[in-house]
This record gives sequence, C-alpha cells and structure tokens, in this order.
Amino acid sequence: MKLSKLLFGLSILWTISGCRNNEQSIDNKFYGMWRLDKIESMDKESGNWAYDSNFTGWNGFILYDGNGHMGVQITPKGYKDFDADKNIDSIDVEGLKELVKFYQSNFVYFANYKIINRTIEHKRLSATNPKDWGSVLIRDFEFRKDTLILTTHENIWGKKSRLWWIKL
Repeated sequence: MKLSKLLFGLSILWTISGCRNNEQSIDNKFYGMWRLDKIESMDKESGNWAYDSNFTGWNGFILYDGNGHMGVQITPKGYKDFDADKNIDSIDVEGLKELVKFYQSNFVYFANYKIINRTIEHKRLSATNPKDWGSVLIRDFEFRKDTLILTTHENIWGKKSRLWWIKL
C-alpha cells in the first residue's frame, strides 16, 4: 500500500514538473527580439488568410525578456521619415489634426505577459493611448521555424489579423 502511494505521489510530481518544463520551454521560444514581417487579414467569406496591403511598409519590433515582460512598437509607412521639426505655431488646424492622427498611428505598449496553453496574454502597463493602460490583449500564437505568428482576438480595422514576426 505504501509503495502504491509513493508511486502515485511521484507520478503527480512528475506530471506537474513536465507541465512546468513545457511552459518554460515555450517561454524560451518567445525570448528575444522580433521584427515585423507582414500582417495578414482573414477574409470573412472564405475564412482564408491573405496579405493585407493596408499594412504595406509598416515596421515593427516586439521584445520578450523571458521574465514576463514585453514591449512592442508598430509604425505605419513613412513614420520614421515624418517631419516632426515643424513649429507647432505655424501649423493650421487641419495640419494639427493630421499630425495628431499620424502620431496616434504609432502603436506602442509595454506589458506583463502570461502564456496560457496556445495563447499569450499581454496586460498593458503603459501605451501610447492612455485609455489602453491596464487593458489586456490576447493573442493565439504559433511558431514556424524562426517565425512567431500572433493572431489577434479583437478585430483591427474591422478584420481579424495575424502578425508574422521574424526572430532577430
């Protein structure tokens, strides 16, 4: 009887240890810096993924530190070349609206992350948009060789999207 209890206890510990090692192994895959390769959107009618030309020329980086923290920046085409040295007093109202809209297109946040099965949860600590602070984003994830694919749970511009990141 004692032997069976001992074996049962050891099997429970082995199972828990195996699950923990698997979580650590997945977390290790995220570790490091990744460059945005492409963004795809799902066609609502066919259910197929296709390159989304709305994001042509967009740039981005995502960084996972392996300790539960991450940061991401995604910028639209032309963002790094934008003339930000204009004297704000010389810009008319329409120009100011355009400037604010352009700055809002710079998608940046820092978050704590947690891996749960085949999803990763980003609990945002700060973001370019103050209303996003404290919010949670959930992404399905998949690894294909040196590529991390993150699929959004929320719609972006009315579409389900997935972002392809290449390991640097």
